[in-house]
Amino acid sequence: TSCYIAFLFLSSVRPHPGLLSSTMDSILNTPPVTRCFLGASAVLMVLCSLDVISPYSLYLNWSLVIYEWQVWRLLTSVIYFGTFGLEFFWNAYVLMFYCSSLEAVSFHNKPADFLWMLLCCTGMLLFLTYFYGSHFISMAIVGVVTYVWGRRNSAVRMQIVGVPIRAPYLSWVLTGISLLVGSGSSRDHLMGIAVGHIYYFFEDVYPLLQTSKGFRLFRTPKILKLIVGQRE
Repeated sequence: TSCYIAFLFLSSVRPHPGLLSSTMDSILNTPPVTRCFLGASAVLMVLCSLDVISPYSLYLNWSLVIYEWQVWRLLTSVIYFGTFGLEFFWNAYVLMFYCSSLEAVSFHNKPADFLWMLLCCTGMLLFLTYFYGSHFISMAIVGVVTYVWGRRNSAVRMQIVGVPIRAPYLSWVLTGISLLVGSGSSRDHLMGIAVGHIYYFFEDVYPLLQTSKGFRLFRTPKILKLIVGQRE
């Protein structure tokens, strides 16, 4: 059932024709941060599918992170989307379009800013998992990306299962699909939406208020811009 609904969603999502290029062009023109994200996810998918490594060595376990120094789990729990299957390719498609679109348009020529957004949102998600528990937060990252993308492309219309919706509701639709298939990831989606809203508010709304005096909570550190090679 979950695979069928995922396939139905994947085949029915139709963003505005002017925004979606061919699949091959999307792969070739994927921005650097998104390309690294998808590449790392694909590597983990292949290694786990071939039983080279076990997902048990990737999931988030705070006891192992703190007491056994298995700090790689902080990263692998973010970029692991499962083994070879339709669900992996569904999530890869979502990231391929929405993450790359966000980086290419909203963060055009600002890879350090986009990377810092992902790092800040990942930090907030990890903080939440310490109290609420979650083995993998990759679906929450999808929630963050789709929420921020929807907010910054609020005029875009798309169709899901033949039903037209506006872009700001995309992340909520994904949450609804998770509830329908009973995948248990609805909490991760909700955490992603919450974190995405926090980022959107403090980055796009609050700095415009007079009381903010131009303060930006998620201002990108200059050292990161220097490392990535981003110009001011």
